[in-house]
Order: sequence, then C-alpha cells, then structure tokens
Amino acid sequence: MRIFLILLITLAGVSEISAQAMPDLKAYKTIPAKLEALSHICDSLIEQEDYEQEKRVAAYALRMVPATNNYYLALFNFNLGVAEEYLLGDSTFYYHEKGLAYARKAKSPVRISRSLNRLLFMYNNVAGHTKKVEAALKEVLGIIDTTRSERDKIALYATVANYYTLKGEYEIQVKYLLQAIALKKKLINSGEIKDREVIVSNLMNLAELYIELNQPEKGLAYSKEARGYIVRNKTYLSHYYKDMTDVYLSMKNLGMARVYYDSVARMIDPASKLIRGRFNKIALDLGFTDYYLSQHKIDSAYLYITRANELAADWADDFLMSQVKYMQGEVYLAKKEYKKALPLLVASEPLCADSGPQIYVELLKSLARCYAATGQWKQANDYYEKYIPLRDSLYLEASKKSIADAEALYQNKDKQQQIELKNIQITDAKKQRLWLSTGLGLMVFSLALLGIIYRNKRKNAQILDLKNSELAGVIGKLQEANQTKAKLFSIISHDLRSPISQVYQFLKLQQLNPKLLSETQKSELSTKIQTATGSLLETMEDLLLWSKTQMNEFKTNIQPTDVFIVAEQCLKLLQLNIEAKNLRIDNQITPETIVSTDPYYLQTILRNLLQNAIRASGNGEVISIAFSQNAGRKVLSIENEGAFGQEQYLDILSRADTEQSLSGLGLRLVDELSAKTGLRISFENPAPQVTRALVSF
Repeated sequence: MRIFLILLITLAGVSEISAQAMPDLKAYKTIPAKLEALSHICDSLIEQEDYEQEKRVAAYALRMVPATNNYYLALFNFNLGVAEEYLLGDSTFYYHEKGLAYARKAKSPVRISRSLNRLLFMYNNVAGHTKKVEAALKEVLGIIDTTRSERDKIALYATVANYYTLKGEYEIQVKYLLQAIALKKKLINSGEIKDREVIVSNLMNLAELYIELNQPEKGLAYSKEARGYIVRNKTYLSHYYKDMTDVYLSMKNLGMARVYYDSVARMIDPASKLIRGRFNKIALDLGFTDYYLSQHKIDSAYLYITRANELAADWADDFLMSQVKYMQGEVYLAKKEYKKALPLLVASEPLCADSGPQIYVELLKSLARCYAATGQWKQANDYYEKYIPLRDSLYLEASKKSIADAEALYQNKDKQQQIELKNIQITDAKKQRLWLSTGLGLMVFSLALLGIIYRNKRKNAQILDLKNSELAGVIGKLQEANQTKAKLFSIISHDLRSPISQVYQFLKLQQLNPKLLSETQKSELSTKIQTATGSLLETMEDLLLWSKTQMNEFKTNIQPTDVFIVAEQCLKLLQLNIEAKNLRIDNQITPETIVSTDPYYLQTILRNLLQNAIRASGNGEVISIAFSQNAGRKVLSIENEGAFGQEQYLDILSRADTEQSLSGLGLRLVDELSAKTGLRISFENPAPQVTRALVSF
C-alpha cells in the first residue's frame, strides 16, 4: 500500500526571517502610496512564510482602503486568504471569494487570475466543492488560452496540473507540467526570469508523479534535472534529498536510499521553526515503514514508525499526523497487536476515504481483520461488506480500461490502414501529374541551364575557398574541444583520486588487520567512511553534471555564491585526509558570505588549494580559512605551515603541459579556472615557514 503526502511547493524562495513590526508609513504622503507600500510588504511576508504578520498587515491595510478602490480591496483580501490558507484557517474561502468579487469589479486581469488560481487549488483539495471547482477550472482554462502574459500562464499551469493529479488523469497532468517547464526554461534562457530556482517545483512535481506511478527511472532523471537548478534554497535541497530517497526505495536500493535519508536528517536545524524539512523527514520515515511492511520486516517497520511518531508529536499538522497514525495502525496490525491497531485505523478512516479508493479499500480490509481478531464480528462484517463492492468496482474499472485501451488500439490501426491506402492513391496521382509537367518543364530548364553553368563555374571557385576556410575553423574547434575534454578528465581525476584513495586505504586496513581495531574503533571508522562517501557521492554528482555542460568548451555561470557553503562542501570531501594527519581546521568564514562567481569553478579552486595545504602540513597542525573585505576588495585566504611562495607558484605554471609528471597539475588547473572567472590567485609568506594562499574576487 502507498502513502499519499501532498507537498505543493508554491514559493520560489524561503528564508528564516522573524516577524516584522507594523510598518511605519510616515514617509508616504498619500493613501495610494501607503497602500502600494503595504502590498509590497505583504508580498515579502509571503516569501518569508510569515503568515501571521501578513494577516495583520493585510487587515491593517484594508482599514485604510477607500470603499470605491476595488483593486486594493481585491489585493488585500487575497493576502488575507493566503494567510488563512497556510494558517489552516476556516475563512480562507471567504477571503479568496471576496477578493475575486472585488477583482471582477476592478476589471483587473492580474487580480482575477491570481484569485482564481488559489480558489481552484483550494476547491480541488478540500471536499465538498465539486461544482465550484469545475466552474473555476473552466474559467482558468479560458484565461490560459487568451492571456498574453507568460508569467500568468506559468502559475495557472501548475494549478491545473494539480487538478488533474487528484482526478487521476496523469497524462493531462504531465502535459501541463511540461508546458510550464518549457515556458520557464524559455524565460530563464532569455533572461526575463533571473531566478533559476523558479523551475524547481515543476520538475520535482513531475519527478514525484513518476515515482508514484512506479516509474523510478524517469523520477530519477527529473529529480537530477531539478538538482541542476537548485542554487541555495535549502527547502528545495531537502525536498530533492527526499525525492531521491523515494526513488531508490522504489528501486529497492536501500544503500542509496539511506544515504539521502541521512542527508535530509542532517539538514534539520533544531533552532529553526520552519517545518518543511521536518515534514520531509516524517514522510521518509513513513516511506521506510511502508517499504519494510511490504517486505514483511516488521521490526524494521516499527523502528521507522517510532521515529516518525516522535518527530510528528511536535511538528506534524492534522493531515500528516493522520498519516502517521494510520501507518502506526498498520504496523500494530502486522505485529498482531489488534487492540492497539484498531483505534488508530478507525481514527484514520476519514483521511483514507478522501485520499482515493485504492488506499481506502486497503483500510477497509485492515479494519475488517482487526474487528474479527478482537471478536467484534458485527463490525468486522460491516467493514467486509464495504470492502467487497469497492474492491470489485476497482477490478471492474481496471477491466474496462483494459478493454477500452485494446479497442482504441484496434480502431487506430484500422484507421491508420485506411489513411495509408488513401495516401498511396494520392501519391500515384501526384506522380502522373509530375511526369507530365516535368516533360514540359525539362525543355525550358535545359535552355536555362546552359546559361547558368558558366555563371556557376565562377561561383564554384569562390565557394571552394569559403568551404576551405570553414573547414579550417572546424578543425581548430575540434582541437580545442579535445583539449577541453582532456582538461575536464584531468579535473575529475585530480579532484577525486585523493579522497577515493584515502577511503580505500581505510577499508584495506580494516580488511587486512581487523584484530588491530576495537569494536568501538571499527564503528567510528565505518561512520566516518559512510559520511565521507556520502559527501563524495554528492560532489561526484555535481562534478559530473558540471562536466557534461562543459564538453564543448569551458563556460562560466557567474551567479551569487555562498563561500561558506562551498568551503563546507570541500572540507566534507577532504575529511578523511584531514583526520589522517590529525589536523585542525579553523574556518572563520561566516554563513551567507556572498560573492559573484561560478560556484563549481570556485569549488574546484578551493578544493585544490586545501589539498595542497593538507599535504604541506605536518601532523596536528592548524589550517586557517578566512574571508576579508576591505575597500571593496574581497579576499579568501588559506593559511598553513610550510614554505611555498609566489615564485614557486609561477615556476609551476611555467612548466610545459606536455610533461609526463602530474606534479603541479592542481595549481595549473587553479590558474586556468581562476582566469576564466576573473579571480586572481597569489601566495605570500607572512612568517617563515608559513604559507598563505589568496583568492581575490
């Protein structure tokens, strides 16, 4: 049986910013200016997920909106509806419908589109709104067909796709998701949309659909494509790890599933009040519970449902808590602890009834078994009588679909044969007319050809010269491409050889001398290797993805980059090397230290400089990493014991690339990548036997 967790990502960015005080509007002299400022504040609060403050600001704004200003009445009622929606308030429909009514009076296409978009989503996901959802869908589809705003189309595509998701019409859902993805890629490539992460939610929704349809290969492909657009949004990254865990669970690859499961768990910040990361962790615990129940490994299922219950007690909403209780009931049922299972399953019946017939029929069967096992035969019979017709109807629907598909296939083949026969007849008639017209035209053509031949002879010489020039250019580009590919393989070989070698040495030590290590040491060693391998895996994915985009030539992708995150990724990859020498890392870089550069190039540069610092340092020494900014000059520094200066660096760069030795390859790569991104690499010796590498932005 499957667990259905609806997690719709509607915001392009998430940040942890505390609630604002009521805004000071003294700087604005007129009511329209104040209302416009308040509308921007509400937009900002939505992005910050501060819905309590958004509710207060929107209510405050409505008190000063003139009764005749339908536009702002529509806008701030919309904001109240959004706030109530995310605060699980009962009045969200009231405010959204009120906002739509004012939007119609204002004749504002933007406000009408946005109100309809939210109402369609809410009607579709809350029972009891069948007529309203159909009317809203019809109007939304009309807007999609008529609007010229590509941004409005993007937002509406996602909501319409959600409608067809709940209807089970997956082909139509995929169509709208792909249209949204194609349109966003177009706007991103043209520069009209600056935020690359705006496409992530659509790719993730498509990946999750294929995971749900048991097509993990396609789910894996779209999840990896989504990862390529994630820059620094931690919510998207957490959700990517969750999707990858689900993919590998579907493939029954428990090793990889646990690696990504651990990545989700590590991203939970105990000090943060945001719940999305915790929702993902609870969902994965439920996924592992479901997997182990299907494998009849009840003890393992009980372990994961216990983890889900512990986290859900403080963080889950009513919907997610119902899923936890439902799965807990299934675990107790598998353990034959019927008295514990029964109240949990009974409490989850409303949830399962709304989640669709497939999961509801499984619940009815479980309830019938529970009541029978506890001797409550009447209730068992009642649920069994509910179960039988629903099960039969599902079988009947499946049979009808199979028959309809077979009939459609036959009819399509028959029609295709008729079309092919007509095409053959048309082709024969065209051939006859062609021969008649060709005979007449050939005479005229022959006369004209004689005059053209002489003129073409002169042009041929010019064309040959032009083609020779083009061929020389192509040969030059091929040679450059071969050199680029060789450099890429050098980067991959250089960056991955050291950590893989270190892991191999530890594993070989454990294999050849198992008695030299205590059980505690073995456990610690295994944990370190697992952590390093996980970091190495993520780095390999990033590096290989980057290398695919670079196969023709080196191209930079300059964007805002957090130096702290890049440094942490490098240190995780080199952790075993650091521990092998018992080094201490003094990382003085603070989070959200932003520079403008290519993050992949910067990661390669920093990783190579850290590797050199580790190799040069003695056992137990300190490596310091710092970032400074003076007079607009930003500098990243790495300081370690050892004597290596600017002259030695320049000497290494002056060596020919054709030398057989790999000595200095890392520094040559650093020099070339820094030149591509406008960085400057230099070395200085602030004291004898002290080396400081400087990366100037």
